[in-house]
Amino acid sequence: MLDAMAISAIEFGAEIDEFVEAGLTPAPSITIATPRIAESRVSLECRLHQIVPIGPMRSLVMSEVLLMRVADAAVLDGDRGWINTEKLELIGRMGPNRYVRTGNVVERIVPTATEWKTI
Repeated sequence: MLDAMAISAIEFGAEIDEFVEAGLTPAPSITIATPRIAESRVSLECRLHQIVPIGPMRSLVMSEVLLMRVADAAVLDGDRGWINTEKLELIGRMGPNRYVRTGNVVERIVPTATEWKTI
């Protein structure tokens, strides 16, 4: 998926199908017209709320999540919305030519306010 993400970051012209170039499969979304990526273990369907420019070629995009799709193998408890994020093998784009994986997950128990007073 990392290679496909890098290919999709190329600034192709509007006439180029990025799904084809990246070897990905478009799949229909439920709440929006834009297709999702069938190979992705998680996808969000969102409605744009606002785009805030924050610097040269940088913007903060705020959206409302209308629907979230998660691979069945990663769902721990669907009723509670508990997801095993390690099974998603997530990759994020951090900026030009920089990506991050979530394989190095650190667990840190957060004390309650009462417990904090006794520490």
